[in-house]
Amino acid sequence: MKRNLKRLFCLLLALALLFSLTACGSGQGGTAGSPGVPDPEGPADGPDLRPSEGEETDASHVLVVYFSRTGEQYAVGVIDHGNTAIVAEMVAEETGGDLFELLPADDRYPMTYKELTDVAKREQNDRARPAYAGEVPDLSQYDTVFIGAPVWWGDWPMILYTFFEENADALAGKRLVPFSTHEGSGLSGFDKKLASAVPGGTVLGGLAVRGSDCQNRQDGVRDSVRDWLEDLGF
Repeated sequence: MKRNLKRLFCLLLALALLFSLTACGSGQGGTAGSPGVPDPEGPADGPDLRPSEGEETDASHVLVVYFSRTGEQYAVGVIDHGNTAIVAEMVAEETGGDLFELLPADDRYPMTYKELTDVAKREQNDRARPAYAGEVPDLSQYDTVFIGAPVWWGDWPMILYTFFEENADALAGKRLVPFSTHEGSGLSGFDKKLASAVPGGTVLGGLAVRGSDCQNRQDGVRDSVRDWLEDLGF
């Protein structure tokens, strides 16, 4: 009888010791109820690579390229700040991007609307490639390039094709985002024509803004620009 009690006591002692060791092991290296899961506040070993409070991670650099005209324009009269320039500046402000204006090297575009449309049509018929002044910023430092212009005869102004063709290799692999100003033509296929001109780029959804809104309803235009950029992830 005493021998049996002794065996029972030893068995109970062994079970108690085993239970104690198991409980200690499950409490190390994990959160309660999740053995082995690292502390969500940071790894137990090695440096914490998360950004500290107030520190920002690197953002993609943005360039806004645009062509714009002043003088007499359809539906708005004579203007001294181009419709497309207004939208381009809003995009740059909202994204923190850099601006580059395509200025004709030999600017002989008329300041009157009818004469300007005649010159634009002639350039389009001749498949002209007007030269632009200045040096394009180093495109290798940008991940996203917004490109804007007024719609001329249902297409990009020919000076934009000069830019596309001269910089096609540098634009390859980048996100390209078109925008237009118009008075009824909308985006006018800018996205498809850009994709064809720069096949190595990734063309995102564009924005079309009426030129009359750029001059007379800028708060509404800025709201449209912000909504568009938000949809694009900016």
